Amino acid sequence: MKNTHVLQRMTRIAALALLALSALCASLPALAEGIEIGALSPLSLPKQSEPGEAALYCGPTQGFYRNGEATLDTSEPFVCFGQYDCWAMVAAGDAEAFGPVGWVESAALDGLDAVPALGFDDALAVMIEDDTFLTDDPLADSPSQLAPLARGTQVTLLARFEDWGYVQTELEGTPVRAFVPLSAML
Repeated sequence: MKNTHVLQRMTRIAALALLALSALCASLPALAEGIEIGALSPLSLPKQSEPGEAALYCGPTQGFYRNGEATLDTSEPFVCFGQYDCWAMVAAGDAEAFGPVGWVESAALDGLDAVPALGFDDALAVMIEDDTFLTDDPLADSPSQLAPLARGTQVTLLARFEDWGYVQTELEGTPVRAFVPLSAML
């Protein structure tokens, strides 16, 4: 008799736990849309006084992934999203149309006085909900893929840019910062 009572009680607890889990899972897409994270804002900068090329990395050190031999041509206009330590997050073009985003050493650029610091203090761990890809070129009509990202991969969401999340993960064991569609994240 006592075992039957314990079994009934455990069944009720399990049913309540399943109900609570079901409610949580149903609310997750709404939670993803309500993620509070900083937004990236590109600032147009003029051509540099000393034109040249600067190595473009997918993160703020030479230890981050580099997409081939990517460079920033400083003889052309470019945008800057901000600075971290002695690195600047940049892309060739203007605020409405720019190319691949990456990081260059700040010493290679002038005119960064008005550019804000990037700390990504509100970064959070998120899960990739749908198979997707990493890109360094979120404004392209058909963004080039740095790498695929499988469903279930955990990444660090650093910031938002339009319909994209700026994330940090690893690519072939090397850290990389790039963009993922926000719709693919949980």
